Formats: sequence, structure tokens, C-alpha cells
Amino acid sequence: MKRYIKYTWAGLFLVVAAAHTGCEKMLAEDPKTVLSPGGILTNPDGYEAVAKGMYASFPMYVTFTHELIADIYRAPDAGVEQALPIYNNNPTPSYYNARDAWNGPYGVIKNANFLLEYLPEAPLDDTKRAQLTAEARFLRAYAFFDLVQLFGDVPMPTKVAPSYAELQLPRTPQGEVYNLIVDDLLFAESNLPDVGPQEGRVYKAVATALLARVYLTMAGNPLNLTDYYTQARDKALAVIGDGRFALLDDYTAVFHNEAYTSESIWERQYVPGRGGNGLHNTMCTAEGYRPVLMPTDAFVSSFPNGDRRKTWGIQQNYAAPNGPLRLPFFQKFVDTDLIDRGVGPSQAMVSWSRPIIRLAEMYLIAAEAENEINGPADAYRYINKIRERARLDKGNASHVPDLAGLTKEQFREAVINERNWELHAEGLGWQTMKRTNTFSRIQEARGSSLNVPIGPYNQTWLIPVEEITTNNIPQNPLYQ
Repeated sequence: MKRYIKYTWAGLFLVVAAAHTGCEKMLAEDPKTVLSPGGILTNPDGYEAVAKGMYASFPMYVTFTHELIADIYRAPDAGVEQALPIYNNNPTPSYYNARDAWNGPYGVIKNANFLLEYLPEAPLDDTKRAQLTAEARFLRAYAFFDLVQLFGDVPMPTKVAPSYAELQLPRTPQGEVYNLIVDDLLFAESNLPDVGPQEGRVYKAVATALLARVYLTMAGNPLNLTDYYTQARDKALAVIGDGRFALLDDYTAVFHNEAYTSESIWERQYVPGRGGNGLHNTMCTAEGYRPVLMPTDAFVSSFPNGDRRKTWGIQQNYAAPNGPLRLPFFQKFVDTDLIDRGVGPSQAMVSWSRPIIRLAEMYLIAAEAENEINGPADAYRYINKIRERARLDKGNASHVPDLAGLTKEQFREAVINERNWELHAEGLGWQTMKRTNTFSRIQEARGSSLNVPIGPYNQTWLIPVEEITTNNIPQNPLYQ
């Protein structure tokens, strides 16, 4: 059983220690590991430390909220606390998953606002000040984007609260939140450097890529501002045409890396030997593990013929030392060497980087947006680029054949399938279903096994009960 200490979305002080130790700790009521402005912002290095510290929360990935509520996953291991009720569409606002999905982004927003308040008077040269300002605004935008997709209308603090009495804010309409996100990202795109200070930190093209994702989201459900399909396509094509990025020829080379590849736009980096990437534990089906994300038989069967994303990406009947594993598993984040050596979850140390934004997504955004604007005629070249890379035998046109002859509606469905085959378990599952208004696919896949049928309430996640009681804001529609 996990224990939690009350954590509000905004605070008066800045936490930086976790970013440097690799530990993720909840804030206590009487915090011992916090630094006041006067304690850290006394020299230029302090501002850099604050900026680096914000990356400790990235990516904003909570398995239960960002992926488990998608139709491609089978029921999680019964030993995982709260997983089965969520899988069966019966979450409650007291679940720690809702708290994690809420507190993580608001922690970043708090620290970004803190940095933005002090940067104008910082002892920095103009170039460094502009870079850190753009970095803070980008990270704030990313955090708000995560929140607004999951929770809809949310409180929108843009400044450090001067007192605890001013922490409470009403929920801001999501349209206004998106306006702030776009404004922050456009500023970041104009002011971030072309090359980041180090791998794992953001730079200009990351802002362009995130704008493509944001615009695509705004064009879809629930805002349905369809004019944004054009901006989504254009931003995605700007990244594709940047010249610094290229799809790797082999899908398997995209993963199991500790550094960026030519396909990497933004990734979370870990220190080798210190662990960090917990998706191995989340997906491994070896004895002793309690997996949450495992492919359904229907998903395994859905791949095109000769698809490398299936033959390598989904392992079936894996020959572990103690015999074939009990269930298939996604391999993109599982270290099979640990399975072969019989290493259990408590000793598993995986330092592979985790993609947050990669080039393949830009091709799929361009394909989806172009189809919505003009139909599939010019959209095929983008989606077929991804399919070509997925071929087990590049010289065999029957392996993941090019798409052709589809209606606009058929192409929409094709893009959803392609996103699942290409981007599964990368934190985009729930958002894709919301944007495309396809939660009905879960009902079709799970049917009567759902404790609660799919309904309008699936459009938002439940706001944690602590925020309802502490900040006196209204709850999203409860699952009926």
C-alpha cells in the first residue's frame, strides 16, 4: 500500500534535490529538502540548477492514465494495486494514479513560474537569460498540455503565489489553457537555441514538434478547432524537413539506447548503472514481475504481414531459462538479458532512454492532418514512410504494403492503427483515444468485462479528491 502526504498544486518554495539524486519524493507538510530563492539564486549556477531540476518529472507518464485505458492492452496482473479497477473503467478520485497525474505537472508549473519570476533580475547575460526563460516556458506548456488533456478545465497558475491564502484558484476553461500553451510554445520556438545545452534538455525543434502535437490535439475532440490541422501539418513537416533528423532504417534500433539517435527529438535520459526507466518492470511478464501493459491477442493479430514491430516488438513464447514466459510482452522497453539471467524486478536496472517525442510521430501527424485537410491523396506518402521502415524485408512489397485507395474515413482508422503499432506504450494512448473520440474501441474490446460501460465521463480523468477538498474546485463527471 502506498502512503501519501497531502500535496497542493502550487507552493512557495522550490524543490531541486530530487533532480540531482534521481529520487522522486513527495513534498511533506514540513519539508526538509527545499530551497528558498535566497538560498539558490545567488549566482548563475543556481538558475541552471533550477532549470535542470524540472526535468526530473519528465516524461509525465503515469501508466494507468496515459496508457492502460486503451484498447490494445489485456488485463493487468491482479497483484498491481488499483490496476484492475482502472482497466475495468471504474477509477475513483482517491486513487494514487490521479494524484500522480495531477501533482507531477503542477510541480513543474510551480518551479517554472518560480524561475520566470526571478529571471528578469538574474545575474546572467542576455543570451542565457533568454534561453532559460524559453526553457521554463516550454516545460510549463508541456505540463499544462498534459493536465488539460487528462482533466479538461484546470487551475492555471502563471505566477508564484505570494501566500498560502492565494493558492486556491478556480478551474480555467480548457480553451484558455490551450491559448497559454500555444503562446508559451511559440515563445520557446523563437527563443530556444538550435542545439540544446545537453541531451535531454529542450531546443528549438522540440518546441516545433510539440506545437505539431498540440495543434493536432486542438483540431480534434473536444475543442474540434479544425483549422488547426493546417498548423499541425506544417509544424510536423518543418521538423521532418529540418535536416537533422532521419528515420532509422531498422525499427529495433530506435530503442534500447542510452543516447540520442537520428530519430530522437526529445528523450528522457538516465544515468547508466542507476536504473531509472521503469517500463521494463511495467511490461516484463517473467516470473516475479507484476506487469501492467501487455498486448491483447487481438492487437498481436492486427499487425500487417511482415511487420518488424510485431516480430521484434512483441515477443511471444519467449524462451526464458525457466521455460516460455506466461504471456507475450512488448519488447521496446524490456531488457531480455535480465530475463535470461533471471533478474527480478527489485534488482532490474535499466538505463535506456525513453522517447518523449520522436520523428516517426511527426510523419503520422502530417499524415493525419493532411487527410483531414485534403483527403488521403497526399497523406499516403507520410504514413507509407513509416510502413516502409516497418517491413521485415524491405525488398518485399507484401510486407507492410503501402496504403492506397482508402476513403477519408478509412484513412482516419488507418492512422489510429498505425499509431498503435508504432507508438504503443510511449504515453500517447489515452490522448489519442480522446482526440479521435474513439473510446468506444475499449467497449468493443472489453465488452461485459467492464465494471462500468464506456460513457461521456471517459473524456476526462477524475480530479484527485485532495484537490476537490483543499482547493474547493468542482469534480469531473464521476464514472457511473
